[in-house]
Amino acid sequence: MIRIARTIALMTITAAPLALAGCAGAPKPTLYCPEVAVLQQANHIVRLNGDTDELAARIVDARITGVAGTCAKTGKSEVTVAFRIGFTATRGPAATGDTATLPYFIATTDGNRIIDKEVYSVTFHFKGGAEQAVATTKRIRIEAPNVQRSADQEVLVGFQLDRAELAHELGETR
Repeated sequence: MIRIARTIALMTITAAPLALAGCAGAPKPTLYCPEVAVLQQANHIVRLNGDTDELAARIVDARITGVAGTCAKTGKSEVTVAFRIGFTATRGPAATGDTATLPYFIATTDGNRIIDKEVYSVTFHFKGGAEQAVATTKRIRIEAPNVQRSADQEVLVGFQLDRAELAHELGETR
């Protein structure tokens, strides 16, 4: 009789975690979210005064420091990717004024194909003559269908570079 009682007690102790695991709820739904990333070829911009690449001609030197966000199911068959973009800038010797505004883009891509692209601007405030400034966007939301195709897409962010700025980033001479 004692042996049966011990066996029942042992079964109860080992079954308790399984019973509690059943209370954890239904499995979370699968989310097919596009990845948000910084396009490395467009994460840096140098604005110059004139056609020279000398340090004295720099107006502003800025970088995208990263993206951070979440993805959540919204509605019956959609996901919403919500993220912010961080930036940092250095005021150059050729700068005039306490602000610098630069264009950046957000593009949704599928492989090498651009599905959607919008250009925005970020303004850096060099308060009190500061040489460094940071900026963060407001929360950006992108909706997508909750299907496998969405998980294969990317949301890329980068600076909108003109030909001269692109040449500078690629190390080509002006």
